[in-house]
Amino acid sequence: ESDLINSYAWDTAIVYIQEMGNTNYANTNRDTTGNTSLKNTGSTGDKACNIFDMAANLREFTTEYGTHTGTNALSCIRRGGDYYHSNSFTSLRDSNNPTYSLDYISFRPLLYVK
Repeated sequence: ESDLINSYAWDTAIVYIQEMGNTNYANTNRDTTGNTSLKNTGSTGDKACNIFDMAANLREFTTEYGTHTGTNALSCIRRGGDYYHSNSFTSLRDSNNPTYSLDYISFRPLLYVK
């Protein structure tokens, strides 16, 4: 089966990577990896435990919903770091409007056995 990654899976991946020896991966960002431009998956220098680009390529939408309401409802949650912002890092969780189209936001599929 497949789905858009959820926040539980995102956090679990960070914990796994940190337990496998990359103890500060939650705080990794573009400054740590040296990636300051959009690159193909796997070519950013951000690889840990065969998991690519959580810290420094594209922020990624998850299945989690945001709680912001009103005229500028920010109902989608995005996770991770991106190449454009030095203050975004692997464990970042922030809200976004689902109608925004930015070149540093993408998605990550989650594959699992049902």
